[in-house]
Amino acid sequence: MKLTLMSRRKRAFTMTELFVVMVLLLFLAVGVMYFVALVPATGRHRGASATRIKCANNLKQVGLAYKVFANDNDDKFPFLITNSLAFGNVTQAWLHFQAMSNELGSARILICPSDSGRYNNMMSEFGMGAAANPASLVTKGNSAVSYTASLDADETLPNVILASDRHLLTNRFNLGGRLFLAGSNATSTSWTTNLHSGAGNFALSDGSVQQVSSSGLGWQVRFQGIPTNRLLLPLLP
Repeated sequence: MKLTLMSRRKRAFTMTELFVVMVLLLFLAVGVMYFVALVPATGRHRGASATRIKCANNLKQVGLAYKVFANDNDDKFPFLITNSLAFGNVTQAWLHFQAMSNELGSARILICPSDSGRYNNMMSEFGMGAAANPASLVTKGNSAVSYTASLDADETLPNVILASDRHLLTNRFNLGGRLFLAGSNATSTSWTTNLHSGAGNFALSDGSVQQVSSSGLGWQVRFQGIPTNRLLLPLLP
């Protein structure tokens, strides 16, 4: 009789163990599925963050190039220098960067790593004249540029946007959409969603770079200190 009771208890204990093991396996399976789903999303987030940081670093170098240029040219940016390639130019954004080729050093920094539509046009050289290397900015023009160039920024206006990502959206354009009018008179200014997941970067005249959402961009545009800041977009023909 005792043997029979012990045998039953042993069998009951074994069933309990089996149940516990099954529950643990179920939790383990759910955990594995969650991990498998989470890893790609985390990887994409890290990748997006890395490219946005790289873009901000590019704009930091662009801002520094502007300041070095101004330091050598009576505190003026290329648009206001009569012997500059950018002087008075309101249609070709790339010429504003070409005018600072010595200060920029490499044309590679003019392409945002998130700008897949232009990434393959990244050029390392600026080039000049008819004998320019085919793989240079002078032969690619706006197609090798991801950033805008301000026509109204000034060394004395530290909060004015000097250059920015090109995926801008507003209700105020002129010259066939080549000039983005960003200032206290502008409304409904935002980033489009095709780069940086609806966020973006811009460099200010003081040399700083900010990574902001559309609301942050709108605030900066309205309170940068001037009624209109013309940002020349690197549009394609």
